[in-house]
Amino acid sequence: MSIHFSTRQILSLTAVLLLAFAASLGMAFNIDAIALAYDASNASAGLVASAELFSIAVGVLVFARFASRWPTQRIYVIAIALILSGNAASMFVPDLMSLLVLRIPTGLALGVVSATCMATAARSATPESTFGIINAAVGAMGVGIAYVLPRAIGWGEPMSAAFDGRLNFDELDGLYLVYVVCGLAAFFFVRGAPSVHADANAPAATKVAPGMRGWIALFAIGFMFFGHGALGIFLVRAARELDMSSETIGWVFMVGAVFGIVVPLAAGFIGSRTKPFLPLIVIVGLLLAACYVVATTQSVVAFSVAVPLFGSLPMAFLPIMLGVLSRYDPSGTLAGAHAAFVLTGGALAPFAGGYVRDMAENYAMNGYFACVCITIAFVILLPIIRADGAASRHQSESPQPIPGH
Repeated sequence: MSIHFSTRQILSLTAVLLLAFAASLGMAFNIDAIALAYDASNASAGLVASAELFSIAVGVLVFARFASRWPTQRIYVIAIALILSGNAASMFVPDLMSLLVLRIPTGLALGVVSATCMATAARSATPESTFGIINAAVGAMGVGIAYVLPRAIGWGEPMSAAFDGRLNFDELDGLYLVYVVCGLAAFFFVRGAPSVHADANAPAATKVAPGMRGWIALFAIGFMFFGHGALGIFLVRAARELDMSSETIGWVFMVGAVFGIVVPLAAGFIGSRTKPFLPLIVIVGLLLAACYVVATTQSVVAFSVAVPLFGSLPMAFLPIMLGVLSRYDPSGTLAGAHAAFVLTGGALAPFAGGYVRDMAENYAMNGYFACVCITIAFVILLPIIRADGAASRHQSESPQPIPGH
């Protein structure tokens, strides 16, 4: 059953997700701080990040089928408490291996929050708009994190001085202090988030597990992000090969961050008012063109125009595609599980992209590789996209308000 969420409920749901996920959104800064704090190699720091991301993916996959069965607000309170404890404890671990072990249960709890938030969003009467707002907020959160975390890396010494040297803090501890504050803030939004779970007396049709076609669609989404990441991980290096200055690269990425806010909102607005095939094929066509330009152009202007599109279009694809999955699987299981496939695809992309780059003289081959992966993924998704009209007719029941809201 689809439900009309109020603006307050959508914003609270988004805040719970983003504030709980602050440590993962700042992962690039975490790797740098881990290397500094423990005098570790990039590989060792990356291993900690990979372990946490993999734990999130496992948490999402395992909990996605339960997210719509239990009271969501209770799930948030328990999971956020675990996340908050993990982030606080990470400030006091003595060595790198202890940090790695600690980040695994924290990642699992993050996966629980992600699965629950996405499964809840899938129950919205206008899932495209709801997912569009969430993805746009991720872009906005990214801008804020990019401003705060580089400064937080330098907080270790003042924090130690505040305790008269009785406690020693390093570069990593400033980051986890930010994440602890975000975790505390997340509690204030739990009450306003929609509390949705399956009714034990609901019709049996709403309890049927999603079919194989839905899981294949999730694999295709992950494969699309795998291809995208195989080129996207090298955007800065590709820019430097065009002799772009650091300032210019920074401006291009700032424009990309703005696109990351606006484009998902526009996609959610359009997707909720039209059939999904046309906007999705336009998005994929533009993404393929952006891949080609980013990887092959020798023009700084063309590169600067293509990069913001390349970075933001996958975030425009997701709200509409998740709307399709929400109608195919009204329980929200598929939408709740999608983050696991996106994370897995993104985690494998740097290795594959690096291998492709090492075999070629430039990044053109990475662009072709990305185009092939994105095309294959979209072809796999086509059957469920085309069947969306039938799914919409099947879910023609009038949306119902949540009792008590």
